[in-house]
Amino acid sequence: MILRHSFAVVLCASMALGQAATTMPPAQPTPAAAPAATPLSDTTPVVTVKGVCDPPAADCTTVITKTEFESIVNAFQPQMKLPQQRQVGTSYGQLLTMAAEARKRGLDKSPRVQVRTRIAVMQALAGELRDNMQDEAGKISDADVEKYYADHKANYEQADVERLIIPRQPQAADKTEDGDVDKAAAPAKKTMAAPKVGAAKAGVKAAAKSAVKPAALDEAGLAALAAKLRARAAAGEDFSKLQKEAFAAANIKGAAPDTKLTKVTRAALPPNVFDLKTGAVSELAPDARAFFVYKMGAKTTVSMEDAKNDAKTALKNERMQASQKAVSELSTTTLNDAYFGPAEPTPGPGGPGRPPAANPPSN
Repeated sequence: MILRHSFAVVLCASMALGQAATTMPPAQPTPAAAPAATPLSDTTPVVTVKGVCDPPAADCTTVITKTEFESIVNAFQPQMKLPQQRQVGTSYGQLLTMAAEARKRGLDKSPRVQVRTRIAVMQALAGELRDNMQDEAGKISDADVEKYYADHKANYEQADVERLIIPRQPQAADKTEDGDVDKAAAPAKKTMAAPKVGAAKAGVKAAAKSAVKPAALDEAGLAALAAKLRARAAAGEDFSKLQKEAFAAANIKGAAPDTKLTKVTRAALPPNVFDLKTGAVSELAPDARAFFVYKMGAKTTVSMEDAKNDAKTALKNERMQASQKAVSELSTTTLNDAYFGPAEPTPGPGGPGRPPAANPPSN
């Protein structure tokens, strides 16, 4: 089994070599079509290693037949292409040679090899168990899919919603060349000798620009704004307009995100939001970065036919998780804190569930 474990490493290296060799092939003329090769029998030798055999003998040879070699490849990557298989054939011959030399030196009796062999056997058995559970979980009939769909119909509901994002913290304001003095006021400083009328006009322009650039709200101000914008959304105001106001108040540059989301599932929204009636507006749904407001639109349900593949995958995953849980509960592992030290604290739960796009963009 240690041979198999080591071969897995060599196999991966061979695959990488095979892939690298085909990344940038040299330009060559298209060869003429070769005649179809005669299929090889299962007992045909495909890998021959001279000088290595078990038990060792003088002038001996190890022969790997087509069936034997394919069983090795299928144990690791059944869909491997022939160029990669050629790399594996060479690597396998080298692995046999190294293993034979290690046995000649008595290294197979070393305590470290014994431990590695035992661990390799457990890894192989655990992998085989996972494969077996996957196969069993995948035995799903049409009746199984129909029952799963009926029992989890809420998972296949979707809705068009509008979403408003109010950041919790403002983005830092841009600094001007003259510290706290706005760049627009700079020309007025250079016209001290100019007529007073010109200076007055410059002052008016600077004041006007300052008037249309209000200071960004602080964290408390944005929290208060979130409550006000939520009330205005519930009163029927346009979400796109409110979104622009929210980002402007937080000093976020660039275009505000689209407030319309289509075909959103229940799992992608915070708890209880999907249960809102069409046209209803949610309460504030906060997370670590922002406040969210949702307005429920039209709801639909994906048909059984369209949901069939998804339901089959979900049922397979559910069965696989149940099988893994059942196996994990067969034993209990306890670690000695006096040796390992205390366990690290488990991270707390995150904010409400929502689509990844709900994060406010950072500039």
